[in-house]
Amino acid sequence: LRGKRAREVFSKLKMEAGYTLLLKAPEKPRKAVDTSGPSRGAADAKIVIVEFADFECPYCSRALEAVHEVMKTYEGKVRLVFRHYPLSFHPKAPRAAAAAVCANEQGKFWEMHDALFESGELDEDALKMQAKTIGLDEKKFGECLTSERAQAAVKRDLAAGQLAGVDGTPACFINAIMLSGARP
Repeated sequence: LRGKRAREVFSKLKMEAGYTLLLKAPEKPRKAVDTSGPSRGAADAKIVIVEFADFECPYCSRALEAVHEVMKTYEGKVRLVFRHYPLSFHPKAPRAAAAAVCANEQGKFWEMHDALFESGELDEDALKMQAKTIGLDEKKFGECLTSERAQAAVKRDLAAGQLAGVDGTPACFINAIMLSGARP
C-alpha cells in the first residue's frame, strides 16, 4: 500500500515538474529456454510463457491467479508451458511433480496441476486421492508414480531450468525474457 502511494506521489511530482525521460531502457536479456512440456493456449501464439514452478511453493500458488488472469485476458494470443522445478528444501515437491507427470501420461496434466495447487495437500495419500478425483486410472497412476520415467521427466525439467538460470520459483520466461518471483 505504501509502495502504491509512493508511486502515485512520484508520478504527480514528475507531471508537475514536466519531467521527461530521454534515455531508452536497456533491452532485457533473452535466455534460451526449452519450450517443451504440457501447455495450454494457442499453439501458434506469438507470446510463449514458460513457467518453472514447484507445487509446494507458496509463491507459486499465489502466482497461479495472475497466470490464469493473463491466459483469460489474452486468450488466443498466449501459450503457457509448464516445467517442473521442485526446490531442494520442499520435500514433497518432487513426488508432486512426478504425480503431475503421471497425470500428463493420461491426458490430465492441467487437472492435476490445478488440483495440487488448490488443495496444497501433497503427501502420498493426497496425491492418490487427487488422481482418483480427476478420473485417472489408479493402477497406472500408482505404477507411474514410483517409476524411474516420472522421476527422469522431473529431473529433465529441473536441468532445463538450471541451464536457463532459474534459481527460485516461480520463474517465468516470457518470449525468453526472465521474470522471477510472484508478480501481479
